[in-house]
Amino acid sequence: MVGRVIKNYNGYYYVDVGPAGLWECRRRGKVKTKILVGDMLMITPIDTSKGVIEQVLARKNELRRPAVANVDQIMVVMTPAVPKLNYRLTDTLLASCMYQHLTPILLLNKCELNPRMTQWYTKYYRQCGYEVYAVSAYTGAGIGAVTARLDGKMTVFSGPSGVGKSSLLARITGREDLHIGAVSKKIQRGRHTTRHAEIIPLREQTYVVDTPGFSAVALVSAAPEEIQNLFPEFVPYLGRCRFSPCAHMAEPDCRIKEAVKDGHIFRARYESYCQLFQEAKERKK
Repeated sequence: MVGRVIKNYNGYYYVDVGPAGLWECRRRGKVKTKILVGDMLMITPIDTSKGVIEQVLARKNELRRPAVANVDQIMVVMTPAVPKLNYRLTDTLLASCMYQHLTPILLLNKCELNPRMTQWYTKYYRQCGYEVYAVSAYTGAGIGAVTARLDGKMTVFSGPSGVGKSSLLARITGREDLHIGAVSKKIQRGRHTTRHAEIIPLREQTYVVDTPGFSAVALVSAAPEEIQNLFPEFVPYLGRCRFSPCAHMAEPDCRIKEAVKDGHIFRARYESYCQLFQEAKERKK
């Protein structure tokens, strides 16, 4: 039988095998590969709803933080209210998703708290080339559109604590047992309520993943020259600069810098690019 790991607890792996339900499995000694949530496994039944893991099937991808395999898409959750959206943090998360070849979808939760800023952020990031939804775990606004984007996929919900990931998932899944915490008034950050990555099956071949606290796909292995490809609005201008390669920093006749000057690329996005480029350059030394 083939199934997907939903949860790992004290050496037991809980595997969704479709119509046959959820099976509790242990690994055979010969299986040395580290097993991640999301892994597809070959298992042999040994009892009713119990099995032995024979093989970890090849992964199409693997996220380091959270440690999840075989992800189809990432929904980056931010808010227009509390905690206030941080452009640099949001840009880093979005770029990190692109680096893993996973197209991010931006969710602006708590949209009812600040409709004006919700409209501004939606327009801003759509102009940058992203799919954006204004949603509310409290009122249910936008939940239907987001749920439709989940069909047939495994989706990771990512973002800093306090933005309402678990609240959104409680709405989407109908589960009331997901831990939901409040935002600290002192530091404007949420308390960590999810302590490990866990897959929640919604329907056949459709899964969502709640992740602990701030979750980001690390850019530690990205080379400086790769960073430009992680900003969708840069793509039409790449390869058109006077110098090749062009870092889009101090070089003259740079099409990216001209696009910033002309207002076709937001200056804040360009500044995020510069920061990520410099960080990648420092790591390379």
